[in-house]
Amino acid sequence: MYEDLRSFLAVLEQRGLLSRITRPVEKDWELAAICRVNFQSVPDADRTALMFTNITGCEVPLVAGVLGGSEAIYAAALEVPIDQVLEKWTHGTQNPIPPALVEWGPCQENVQIGGSIDLNLFPHSVWTAGQDAGDYITCPCVISNDPETGTGNVGTYRLQIKGRNRMGMMVEPRHGLAQHGIVPPRPG
Repeated sequence: MYEDLRSFLAVLEQRGLLSRITRPVEKDWELAAICRVNFQSVPDADRTALMFTNITGCEVPLVAGVLGGSEAIYAAALEVPIDQVLEKWTHGTQNPIPPALVEWGPCQENVQIGGSIDLNLFPHSVWTAGQDAGDYITCPCVISNDPETGTGNVGTYRLQIKGRNRMGMMVEPRHGLAQHGIVPPRPG
């Protein structure tokens, strides 16, 4: 199991599955255009994850395609050859690892609370020019709990950046949040 994203990126780079884009890239149209070409036009066997290290107006790099940008990337994430991905996935879903509650974890190294929260530190982008109403986090893992039952849910819900410390999310009745009663389903 990888210790962190950096160690996974090192493996991808070693295997030729990570492309570093070091020239300046404009976040609101160029970044998304490069990603679309890579993930929609490049054949799977030639596709790499992308690391943007010089995004105009942002000091934080961005990686894209590290969660299944190609079969080879997906297999690298599971640490198996491509022909063993289904077997590893099936084994994992049938034998889940129970969560361990800890007092502190590496994900808490950088914590912002209250007035220090600033989502604009990160390179959020308009991914579909002319259609998106603003900057989005396109594929986040949103973790939620039903306040009454404690039922948990993890899902990918596209988040729109609404301000330095606000995000919006559309929850459809068929989504896990509504199914678990976290957000009431729409009538009808």
